[in-house]
Parts: sequence; C-alpha cells; structure tokens
Amino acid sequence: MRRLAVVWLLAFVACEDEEPCDRYVDYMCECHADDPGFDCEELINAYVGADGSIQDECALELSDQRDLDDEEGLDCTL
Repeated sequence: MRRLAVVWLLAFVACEDEEPCDRYVDYMCECHADDPGFDCEELINAYVGADGSIQDECALELSDQRDLDDEEGLDCTL
C-alpha cells in the first residue's frame, strides 16, 4: 500500500513540474486556437523545450494572457 502511495505521489509531482513555457504553449494552443493572428506551431517552435533563461518570461506571459482572458470573459482552464 505504501509503495502505491509513493508511486502515485511521484506521478503527481512529475505533472506539476511542467515548465512555464510548456504551460504557456499548452494554454495558448488550447484556448486561442481559433484566433486568426495566432500560430500554435510558431509558438511551439519558439517555446517548447526552451532553456531556463526565458522560463520567467513565459510565466509572466501566461499570467498576463489569463488576466486579459478573464477581463474579456474567456473561460478556459486546462
């Protein structure tokens, strides 16, 4: 029983360790796929697997985008 709990906890923590740029790309590609000026593939090429130097930028971009979406009434959660 203990081993099962440890395995479950490790799996949960691994999911939470997603990089900010990956979360930003996931959010944008899911929630803004229909925006005409948006290119998901371009965003994937620019940010997926990005190094640590731009992870803070991605976190800020995601926060700003979510705030803007909230103001505009877009409800999108992943």
